[in-house]
Amino acid sequence: MNSVNSRKSDKIMVVEDEWIVADQLCNNLKDLGYMVCSTASTGDEAISNVKEDKPDLILMDIVLKNKMDGIEAAEQITSQFNIPVIYLTAYTNQEYIERAKQTKPFGYLIKPFKQGELYANIEMALHKHRLDKEIKEYLERLVKCYRGTVESVSEAIELRGPYAAGHHRRVAEFAHAIARKMGLSDFSIDGTCLAAFVYDIGLVSVPLSVIQDSGQLTGLKLDLYRNYPKTSYDVLEKIDFPWPVADIVLQHCECYDGSGFPKGIKKDDILIEARILAVAHALEDLTSHKSFRNALPLNHALDEIKRYRESKYDPNVVDICLRLFRDVSI
Repeated sequence: MNSVNSRKSDKIMVVEDEWIVADQLCNNLKDLGYMVCSTASTGDEAISNVKEDKPDLILMDIVLKNKMDGIEAAEQITSQFNIPVIYLTAYTNQEYIERAKQTKPFGYLIKPFKQGELYANIEMALHKHRLDKEIKEYLERLVKCYRGTVESVSEAIELRGPYAAGHHRRVAEFAHAIARKMGLSDFSIDGTCLAAFVYDIGLVSVPLSVIQDSGQLTGLKLDLYRNYPKTSYDVLEKIDFPWPVADIVLQHCECYDGSGFPKGIKKDDILIEARILAVAHALEDLTSHKSFRNALPLNHALDEIKRYRESKYDPNVVDICLRLFRDVSI
């Protein structure tokens, strides 16, 4: 085993309702060189101690005093504090194991266990947790890099026109607010916002005169304009995003009733992120000045979006948009 000094900074909390077992466990941990920061005999006490002591790892008995068992306590602790938990239990029945699995534990030790087994489980749990943390930090840096690159591209698109500066950022902000209110995961929200910055990258292949008159096009010019989601998709699918950005962009001009383009898909066949982006884009577009019309006041723009509820736009997305932005100054 490693020296005591190599592990003395790791703080472990023991949650065990039998004080004799808890005392023996604490002595074993100290012999192994770990610091026991606190003990608890109930789930509520464990949660309270975590807030105060901030342990690096928790050894959690499943059967505890009072109503809350160790699995319930671990569920709250891992969701709020992201601290690894190893279960210590005499129970091996399938019900306990299935419930425990839902909390993504870092170990499941069956009593009685040897000191070597305890040590191995703790070391593996601490190591895995550190690796998970490093991976999470790496992914956060990667997302930041993606976002910075994409925002730079969107600024270049805006320089060509026809949008005012900040157009894509406003679309992303609207999409973020709607997606958050609809309960999408942080991962899906990030993907939706990223798509909002590049949804029209394909317009670089469309003459500026066509883009500026996009609300009044017919014939070949309309066909040329309607090809931009596919062109955008062709550009973006080459990038290995962790989100389905290319598909979101491809589908953002589809309509809820199937009358949109480029494929004419409808309802749930359209990604929810694309349905959100469609409404966010419409809100920003309607409240912005165009060569063929003035910007609409916010409430008038919302009325226009509501008019196409269930035809162009997902009714659930529209309802959320109306609740968020009605009588709000943008």
